Amino acid sequence: MLLCDGVIKSFSGFKVLDSVSFRLDRGEIVGILGESGAGKTTLLRILRGVEGFDGGRIVFEDLEVNPDSPKESFLELQRRTAIQLQRTFGLWPDSVVDNVVRALVYYDIGDEVIPQDEGEYEEYRARAMEVLKVVGLESRADLWSGVLSGGEKQRLIVARQIARRPRLLLLDEPGTMTDFQSRAALVDALKRARDEYGMSVLFVSHNPSIHMSLADRAILLEKGRVSMEGETRTVVESFLSRLEEPLSKVKILGEDVLKIEKTRKVYKLVPYGKVFELKETTLNFRTGEITGIVGPSGAGKTVIMRMLAGLELPDAGDVKIFYRGEWVPLGKFGRKSLRARRRIGILHQEFDLPYWSSVLELFAALIGIKDYRSLEEAVRRAERKGISDAVVDVLGRLAELPEGEMEIKLKEAGLDRSLLKEIFKEKDPEKAKELALKILEWFGMTEGVLTKKTYQLSGGEKIRVALALSLVSNPKVLILDEPFGDLDPLTLRRVANLLKRIKIWFKPAIILVSHQLEFVEEVADRCVLIKDGKVIMDGEPKDVINRYFGEAKHGV
Repeated sequence: MLLCDGVIKSFSGFKVLDSVSFRLDRGEIVGILGESGAGKTTLLRILRGVEGFDGGRIVFEDLEVNPDSPKESFLELQRRTAIQLQRTFGLWPDSVVDNVVRALVYYDIGDEVIPQDEGEYEEYRARAMEVLKVVGLESRADLWSGVLSGGEKQRLIVARQIARRPRLLLLDEPGTMTDFQSRAALVDALKRARDEYGMSVLFVSHNPSIHMSLADRAILLEKGRVSMEGETRTVVESFLSRLEEPLSKVKILGEDVLKIEKTRKVYKLVPYGKVFELKETTLNFRTGEITGIVGPSGAGKTVIMRMLAGLELPDAGDVKIFYRGEWVPLGKFGRKSLRARRRIGILHQEFDLPYWSSVLELFAALIGIKDYRSLEEAVRRAERKGISDAVVDVLGRLAELPEGEMEIKLKEAGLDRSLLKEIFKEKDPEKAKELALKILEWFGMTEGVLTKKTYQLSGGEKIRVALALSLVSNPKVLILDEPFGDLDPLTLRRVANLLKRIKIWFKPAIILVSHQLEFVEEVADRCVLIKDGKVIMDGEPKDVINRYFGEAKHGV
């Protein structure tokens, strides 16, 4: 069905793909694995027809595409394929079912519109519900897509791609942000879609278990070349043989630095009523301790993380951080919380690095918000303009949101982005460079990455840069919301060892949400299980994870 023959792709003179060749048969599911930066995502984009290439050819059924082919050939490649990109949540601000209806209509008429005729709409809705059943989202059909968890959004994107009935479905890290049950359901859904719709599937994943359960065979990509191809287990075991040894855990008896006391949070959406409720929750976090938070998709983990960072306010209860000898409530806007929050670093589940910025520019901007001296200058700048400490605090919090969400929240608050830039001045890039290089070195990244625009980074590089950014203020609290799901196992082990070193060097309270339970057990000193908006268990990682597995296995 597909022949990739000697494909070459270069960026700025560097070969990202170097004579890549392989075949894909009709109805076959093939997995591609390799380290971050090996060229996996670039290869998928080329096969999709949205990225040009410099040499070789792609033969898809009766269609041959080479670097000099007319635009129509690339458009035809796009018509025959569909893609789900890594950590991309391109969904309509509609209900879940209408997102799929739009995709079905597109398949029929080439335009993503909602049918106006009631009878026609009901026919499309019935078809859409069948697709949602395939990915296990039928019970969420009438919810607005924006309130879905990260894992549910990933499944909805896959449903939209299935609805387009492509001959070839391309998937970049499917199921990375879902719990193990949802991941297993997604694997089953993809197999059913292959059988029911006759699709072939080519996917990229860093998760060995997804390859073992989904792929008919596997391809190993190393430094832009196919280094191995064959039986899935053999390829996966060869790749994992290069894992570095895990560092031992070191117990640190620290003091409480962050606490969430009797907090509640309810999300309501008109006309659906209550969508989610975080029930009364009390948790304490200590310096020098890594706490893993686990639970099913949509359980409330991200809600807790955002409240701990002061980016969401509870409906009841308090979130407090210990700063300069006193407990500072994050629910009270002003100079105290502004200064205290400086010592909180956060990496969001849907982190969104602005594509036009260089890595150095990102460091310069964040140092302007988190550096103590820069923060005090921002407060004085605001005073001269007659702007209150409370407004400066709000601006500082909004500046730490993912790019897209920040824009929306600024508008909702009646604030202009220009005011944000006026108050929080970027650090001089040359002065920021020294700190940026020091942090990036911990992640095995060199000076060359500083000049790269974020769109030039691989998925793994983006994650490491985002984590490095969260460390610029030498945080007392480091909040990591499912950031490592799409790191390859080799890089993930290096990051796990780095987190253990960060714990020893800086002694922050590290709070980590992850669906990768083996990773949580490897790095965490303590683990909290969240289910249906409630803390179920708080204790030793192995005990908590065993209970989570046990309850899931028995459908509890």
